[in-house]
Amino acid sequence: MKSSPHRPSIELLFKRGLGSAEIARRLQISSSTVRNVVAAIKKRGDASEVKKSGRPRSVITRNTRAIIKKRIIRNDGLSLNRMASQLGIARSTVQSIVKNDLKLKSYKLRRGQYLSDKSKAMRLEKCRKLLQHFQVRRVSDVIWTDEKIFTIEPLPNRQNQRQLLSKDDSMSPKRRLAHNRLFPKSVMVWAGITATGKTPLVFIERNVKINSEVYQKIVLMDNLLPWVTQHFAGGPFILQ
Repeated sequence: MKSSPHRPSIELLFKRGLGSAEIARRLQISSSTVRNVVAAIKKRGDASEVKKSGRPRSVITRNTRAIIKKRIIRNDGLSLNRMASQLGIARSTVQSIVKNDLKLKSYKLRRGQYLSDKSKAMRLEKCRKLLQHFQVRRVSDVIWTDEKIFTIEPLPNRQNQRQLLSKDDSMSPKRRLAHNRLFPKSVMVWAGITATGKTPLVFIERNVKINSEVYQKIVLMDNLLPWVTQHFAGGPFILQ
């Protein structure tokens, strides 16, 4: 806080015997300022300003903010620790500039499928074929199918997963050791949907090798064909 320029005047009037209220009235300043200066006079004998410890803030400058802003524009995933180390300042200073001055917040990356130019062209071609089918057919004549592999043996999270053990049990490596398998247990699930319903789920065992013959036998002939015969009444349909 900036010191009051009225310190010498307050000291002079106080030594003449004037009270704090009278000094504030004559100098037209707040009485709290006069009381603080008077308290310093009574404590130290004069109203001189005490030298403060440390030095004033000189790190968060316009130049520092501009440097940090340019580096974030070039690489918005840059580590604050690395940036602070390169600039020779504290991480808390960099964090304060990013949060308070630049108004930036940290967000987690979202995962998404990468689409190359070839895959984009293939998807565009498939979409055009679907539009051609829908010009002469109805949406209710299409069965949309997909399959996905689900892991039924999830990997343990060493950061968040904890165990409540006694002191003796905590010394046992078997109680605190989690095994990671190269190929965890999983199951493939197949399903299909239409405009009016959905097919039953088809679970394929882990040791079954999926090829064209197995897919046609287990999925199409044993599960999809009976369901289509029942719901489509023998009408034509498109499998997607």
